[in-house]
Amino acid sequence: QLKRVRYFHKQAVWLTDRFPEGVLRDVEGLVKLVDRSELEAADWSLTPGRYVGVAPLEENENFDFEQTLREIHTELADLNREAAELAVKIQFNFEDLGI
Repeated sequence: QLKRVRYFHKQAVWLTDRFPEGVLRDVEGLVKLVDRSELEAADWSLTPGRYVGVAPLEENENFDFEQTLREIHTELADLNREAAELAVKIQFNFEDLGI
């Protein structure tokens, strides 16, 4: 649950960083407002890449790769354990059904 809260908080921060006034504006690599003349010049193509460009690479200096990797590894181990338990239950249910 806490992981979900962190995720949505991070998304909210990301949005407010790019749209601090809550108003749609051009953000390279994400969104670009175009008028009909620009669309017509592009032969009415609605392909986003034609307009938005490529987002600049963002580096998060506070990102702890090793800690994130440890968390992912722990979560994967838990999921593998749960999967093994479920596989045993499923096998038991099949045997119980005579399959």
